[in-house]
Amino acid sequence: MEYENEIIELTGENGDSIKCEYLDTVLVDDSEYVVLLPLDEDGCGCDSCEDDECGAEVIIMKIEKNGDDEYLVPVEDDDELERAFEAFQEQIEEDDEDDEI
Repeated sequence: MEYENEIIELTGENGDSIKCEYLDTVLVDDSEYVVLLPLDEDGCGCDSCEDDECGAEVIIMKIEKNGDDEYLVPVEDDDELERAFEAFQEQIEEDDEDDEI
């Protein structure tokens, strides 16, 4: 699934939709997760961005596969969600270290 630099619109069960920016894909225990940043009308998910610091919460969705089709499903298990978020944080730290070299 190619999401890089994409805006993804998620639609909830009650029909509400939210636009999110794709941030990253992480692999945890043979499962893939996408990390998304909710966007407001100004293109950011929070009111207090300064430089590269953003206080917005991310949305983590699991990638499920059905044959050749892929779709995103919410992560409902708190432990699974925490593992995916930790993998995302580790990946950011590794990317930051690579950028410093």
